[in-house]
Amino acid sequence: METLRALNTKPKHFKTHIFTKEYSSPHQESQIWNWLNDPATFVDDQVWPYRVEFLPNENQKSDFETGVLNNHHGPMLSLAGEIGEITPHYRDLHYYYGSYAISFRIVRPFRLEFWTEDKGDHRILTVQLSSYIAPSFYKLWNWSQNIFWSRFGKWMNKSVKKRIS
Repeated sequence: METLRALNTKPKHFKTHIFTKEYSSPHQESQIWNWLNDPATFVDDQVWPYRVEFLPNENQKSDFETGVLNNHHGPMLSLAGEIGEITPHYRDLHYYYGSYAISFRIVRPFRLEFWTEDKGDHRILTVQLSSYIAPSFYKLWNWSQNIFWSRFGKWMNKSVKKRIS
């Protein structure tokens, strides 16, 4: 990123938590990225009362490019950030200071990353969510992330298949 607007610093008493999960897909990398880099993927399928918004500035050509502001919000969730690096095999989102899940005193996500790897007959999509966590909530957060991200791969494959059919 070229700016420090998304800077998020770890509080002294928090622990860093890195959650990583891999998904296998029969689809081409370009098809996966077309789905992942389309704001409609996250806006149209969002469950009420949660919402995802993308806000490009007047100099940006699309709703999904480096520097576009993003906010995923709802009850006990406020993840305001900025789209960072986007390459053919990688993209990240940096969350601003003040972003939280559950409570600002418990979970402060600071980065969401996706990357792909071509394995010949299939592709691997890796998702990594980095957060600062209150130590007493660390194990519960890890457990809850396994549940939350468990269906992402199935949703991705079903959605990409529908999109290309």
